[in-house]
Amino acid sequence: MFRHDDEKDMGFNRDFFRNFDPGNFNFAKNFRRHGGMRYYVLWLLSQKNLRGSEIIETVQRQTMGWWRPSPGTIYPLLNALLKDGLIKKEEDLRYSLTPEGAEEIGLRPGQSKKVNTEGWDVDKIITEMEGYISYLEDEQGGLKEYSDRIKEIADRLSKLKLE
Repeated sequence: MFRHDDEKDMGFNRDFFRNFDPGNFNFAKNFRRHGGMRYYVLWLLSQKNLRGSEIIETVQRQTMGWWRPSPGTIYPLLNALLKDGLIKKEEDLRYSLTPEGAEEIGLRPGQSKKVNTEGWDVDKIITEMEGYISYLEDEQGGLKEYSDRIKEIADRLSKLKLE
């Protein structure tokens, strides 16, 4: 049970939820207002160099057409990121992430900027499995009908060569 002090510590804003009207909630406006677009653009540029127009198209594609940021959103943001030294403009007019930009989004020096979106590595698979196991531990009530499959999976895992 939450106490009033806990709500403050967690950044809980009771008035926001009391006055929240989903019909009037503008995701794009709130995303930009809270700096989300800044980090999203930096992340996109960590994947590959892009022109401003390509950033607009990528956002539209990744949101399945739900949101297409305007040039009035993207280009002032790119200029601010240039000024802050987080990106640079290449000769082909594409923007690239600087080491400072990589640090801003949490990439460590020497860490690959490219996210493996096509395949999975062992660490990612194990992390996913741990998450699923935690979920199953929370939801133990309906697992009886799956007990044979769970035992089979446990058996297969125990046979993996861990050398």
